[in-house]
Amino acid sequence: MRKLLTILTLTIPILVFSQEPNNKDEKKEKKGIYRWDIGINGGVNINNPIVDDSPISGESFQGNLYGLTLIYHFNRIFALKADFDIENRGWQMDEFQLPDTSTSLEDVTQVLNYFDIPAFMHIGFGNKFKIDLNVGPYVGFKVKDEIVSYEPDGTQLNDSDTRGRIGISKFDNIDFGVVYGIGFDYQFHERISIGFDALFERGMRVINEGGYKNSSIDFDFGINFRLGKKKKKNKND
Repeated sequence: MRKLLTILTLTIPILVFSQEPNNKDEKKEKKGIYRWDIGINGGVNINNPIVDDSPISGESFQGNLYGLTLIYHFNRIFALKADFDIENRGWQMDEFQLPDTSTSLEDVTQVLNYFDIPAFMHIGFGNKFKIDLNVGPYVGFKVKDEIVSYEPDGTQLNDSDTRGRIGISKFDNIDFGVVYGIGFDYQFHERISIGFDALFERGMRVINEGGYKNSSIDFDFGINFRLGKKKKKNKND
């Protein structure tokens, strides 16, 4: 995935600039819109999972996210945006008191990674600098599910040992929910823009026997490249 992002970073700008108008008459055409954007994105997410509709006790888990962005512009205000991300979810606790015993486990960390696809209406207000409102669904496909912990004497317990001591099962393979938030886009070139989104993802599906749902705040930065021919302005644009 990282190699793919590197290749796109190098090749997309070449493709973008090769499609620039090559004469003055084309540049003087009426302003229109480019229907498609493709880009790369990355950032951090703060996970606050929910158990039985209440935040899980313990510390928040900070992870990373990175991937590709695809945008279709209906007009200058409304667009459909989808991200295709690898995203770190999960949680961590300094100490977990074992049930029916006086002992505890330390540094309990649940890693829960997803191929995450949020797809939402991207509503922007402004010209070169836009303030965005975002709302829509997301679906996540689990790619890693591992939990580790330590005994008080420092002995590390692997995934199966930790699950046996705590009594937590594997998580479901598919998650889905809603995503919403705000952001901005700044177009510093006719075909290139940068953006930032602060998004809240709230799982709507219980994905574990303990009533567990995903919940996170994502801070996502990206650079987008506009492709194709500019569509002429119409009444809706």
